[in-house]
Amino acid sequence: MERKRYQRKICLLGDGSVGKTSLIRKYVLDKFDDKYLPTIGTKVSRKEVVMPFQREKIVVDLTMIIWDIVGQKAYQKLRQMYYQGANGALVVCDVTKRESLESMREWTNSLFKVTNPVPILFLANKSDLIHKAEFKSTDLEALVSAFKSPYFYTSAKSGANVNRAFYRLGELMIYPQIKSKR
Repeated sequence: MERKRYQRKICLLGDGSVGKTSLIRKYVLDKFDDKYLPTIGTKVSRKEVVMPFQREKIVVDLTMIIWDIVGQKAYQKLRQMYYQGANGALVVCDVTKRESLESMREWTNSLFKVTNPVPILFLANKSDLIHKAEFKSTDLEALVSAFKSPYFYTSAKSGANVNRAFYRLGELMIYPQIKSKR
């Protein structure tokens, strides 16, 4: 099998306190802490992933450079600087906060103004609190269908779908390049 190396910049976007930092921490370090500390500016993490593409007979060593973007509205102008060079994004809402779902469209559109369309996934985080959900799956599906993007219910606390979401975004970013070279 042929082996290729890629590096991709991923932005995590969403309102403050939806769990972006916790998702990254769970994915990169396999740890969870329920203390909330707002991200100021941005925090960058790195994760190496091995992705086999059997049909294409290629194994990809993907370095994900993960940017945790500040969610507070006061930093709106600063964010666009952080979007530059992004190859993909995870747009996150909190199932217990309807307004965080409603602002996902705004987050996505602001990213696309800087990057043009890049692969994105929508995450409804804190699925361990689904009994307190302020919206239905159909509400989320209506939003994501406008962007023709997949979504996952995730939980940084339990780890549900966290690895799967990052891996799927990796596939969406890499596969078009692999396919075009065959």
